[in-house]
Amino acid sequence: MPTILIIDDEELDRKVLHSILLSAGYEVIGTARSGEEGVELCKTLRPDLVTIDLMMPKMNGIEVLISLMKENNKTKALICTSAHSDPVVDLAMRHGAKGFIIKPFQAKSLLSTVKEVIGDPDPARMNIWNF
Repeated sequence: MPTILIIDDEELDRKVLHSILLSAGYEVIGTARSGEEGVELCKTLRPDLVTIDLMMPKMNGIEVLISLMKENNKTKALICTSAHSDPVVDLAMRHGAKGFIIKPFQAKSLLSTVKEVIGDPDPARMNIWNF
């Protein structure tokens, strides 16, 4: 079953993303409140997908992505941003991001993007009452 790590400094965004992914049947194996924490968790947990908030203090999403790609260039990452035309999103794609997720999160488009990158969730884990 595909596993996911969420890296976002905003607690509400982490919770919303976690809830949508979990309800769809994906396994969220960890959440990180900062880029530094996310890089360390990624080394330990080895998720199939990492979602990375673009705008974080200290270590921003691009820096996190570059660090993760240096560690393992097969890392699958999605950037979370509020603007899909942001030039920084293009930069993230050049550094290995597989796509981006627009904030505020919309379950249908978010799950479609995640499915494109890591495949279907485990149907046995789905919570149909949330959709």
